[in-house]
Amino acid sequence: FPPQDEPREVDAVLVIAGASDGRHELGAQLIDDGVSENFVVSNSAGARDKVGHSHCNGDARPESAAETWCMKSDPVTTTGEAMAIDKLAKQEGWTSVVAVTNRPHNHRVRTNLERCTDLEYSVVSVDNLNVTRTPYHIAREIGGYVKFWVTNPC
Repeated sequence: FPPQDEPREVDAVLVIAGASDGRHELGAQLIDDGVSENFVVSNSAGARDKVGHSHCNGDARPESAAETWCMKSDPVTTTGEAMAIDKLAKQEGWTSVVAVTNRPHNHRVRTNLERCTDLEYSVVSVDNLNVTRTPYHIAREIGGYVKFWVTNPC
């Protein structure tokens, strides 16, 4: 839980910003596995996010990526990321994306991509989960959903 999508060939792989929990490495692996040639890392924090920045603008970029983007979202939220990838996709002529995040965030990423983009999407999550942080994750996801539904940001 939650259900995992099987990565399929898409126009771009998007790594959602957040913890250095393996999501950047999984996104890079998907590029190396041939899922896409376009690698997008949500990196609004720039060089302050050392792992994200190294994947989109440094030495950790996947070698097989034709293009790599450091995406900045405004607002710096999951909704902002969905709107930013939608804008980038329209500029680049993309119609599909696979988003990479952690397990607790999977459903909210799906909701934001569904509501805020015209993209075909799938969401994959890193396998590891810090069980001791489960109460934090639950509270954060509930808060994120409440904010999303109250503000209707898209």
